[in-house]
Amino acid sequence: MKKTIDINLGGMLFHLDEDAYAMLSSYLEALRRHLAATEGREEVLSDIEARIAELFSQYAAASPKVVTVFNVQAAMSTLGQPQDFGPEAGGEPVSESSEESSAEPKDRRRRLYRDADDKVIGGVCAGFANYFSIDVVVVRIVFLVLGLFTGFGFILYLILWAATPKAVTPAERLAMKGKPATFENIRQTVEEEFRNVESKINNAESRRKVRNASKSVGDFIASLVQGLARFFGMVFLVFALLLGAGILIAVFGNGILQEDAKVSMTELLSIFLPAGGFGKAYFWTATVLVLIGPLVALLLLALRLLFRQQGLVQRGLLGAALILSVGGIVMMALLGARIGSEFREEGSVVHSVLLPEQVQTWNLAMESTAVKGGVEFNFNDDDLDESSWILTDDRVYYEGIEIDLRPTVRDKPSLEWTAEAQGGSRRAARERAGGIDFQARADSTGQIFVGDLLNYSKADRFRGQKVQLTLYLPIGQRVYLQPNTSAYLKDVTNSSDAWDEDMAGRMWLMTEQGLAEFK
Repeated sequence: MKKTIDINLGGMLFHLDEDAYAMLSSYLEALRRHLAATEGREEVLSDIEARIAELFSQYAAASPKVVTVFNVQAAMSTLGQPQDFGPEAGGEPVSESSEESSAEPKDRRRRLYRDADDKVIGGVCAGFANYFSIDVVVVRIVFLVLGLFTGFGFILYLILWAATPKAVTPAERLAMKGKPATFENIRQTVEEEFRNVESKINNAESRRKVRNASKSVGDFIASLVQGLARFFGMVFLVFALLLGAGILIAVFGNGILQEDAKVSMTELLSIFLPAGGFGKAYFWTATVLVLIGPLVALLLLALRLLFRQQGLVQRGLLGAALILSVGGIVMMALLGARIGSEFREEGSVVHSVLLPEQVQTWNLAMESTAVKGGVEFNFNDDDLDESSWILTDDRVYYEGIEIDLRPTVRDKPSLEWTAEAQGGSRRAARERAGGIDFQARADSTGQIFVGDLLNYSKADRFRGQKVQLTLYLPIGQRVYLQPNTSAYLKDVTNSSDAWDEDMAGRMWLMTEQGLAEFK
């Protein structure tokens, strides 16, 4: 009966018979002597012991029993003998068989780890690159494309980051690259790590020498930069004061005048902002809060550049100002959501205009809408190039008019205008459309006069109000479009493929296919 010995190897407990213990002790002592002059000797020995413990665990899993001489020989064969890699520091290593010690390692199974030495975020891509033996750039591009176009790449990366272990020990880094965890490979890995650390230290020392050598030049540049900083500090201070003054004028004064307009910003807001708690006071409060952060940052930057003042008080003020700005942004987001909700549904109301009978040729012209008082300003519009708005005390006048001409199978012509608007519900949209006022009339000679402005109550706010006027003509009747209708014609079908603005100032004949130029 052989005596067994319990040992702790790599943090695990094993039972070895007496001969196996003696062989393992001799092997580890030989490794220690061989590594006498090697940097990181203790780390190498610790990784070797961890690798041996891993091998013993595999043997025990296959056939649970006491570790024998055969198991130790198998581990030595996998790791290799010290004398295979050069002379040792002293003494001869113990070897049961030179043939076994020189045997080719068989454990070449590649394992998936996160590579912390070549990471950008978590080392997942580098680990996959090592596992599949491909360029890490390719893997990163794949994850980036999946993330940008599907969003799945980011989720997958986080899952793999949490599920994949990091390669910490040299043995794990070797397994990640598919290299056998032999004595020599582990020793080379540890020595390479020590060289990398030494290189970083040397680089840091070199940078320190360069900094010292360039100190005199840096002092000159610093004085130059200091002068420029004071100049820009003064500029920032003036800009911050002007910005603050502009905010005060906008809130407590008559508002900010729109360029080339006769109406103030405060007046303009009255036709767009919702009623209730989201009015002008809410908007200006949110605006001030949003601008407080940049304004305080400019002031503190100016003070720092001018007087080199920076401390806990300044940082506290900046933090509080930024928090207020975030609150202002949230308020603006809520305001935008409220306004957007009032454009959710559409509603319309149709009106008819009486036309005289026995008329075969019509003359369509725009007529100036009479407005008493009010202030006027202009918006650039993609369709109308420039859209005029007039604000009176209680009404809004606006050029939101589109004209179309279509054929009809009826014997008599007809003229209809549809008032359209938007709202939070269909009912609200229809009520807002019903509040639109617009003038269109015809006389006995076939003259049709269309008002050039629609109008609605200020209380309704602007919610997409517009008028769609359509003239339905029987086949064979003619219409002359006066030049002043050019900006109001919208997608009028004609056999000449003429642009809407080019149709004005010409006579047209109604056909089944639409208008055809009459010459």
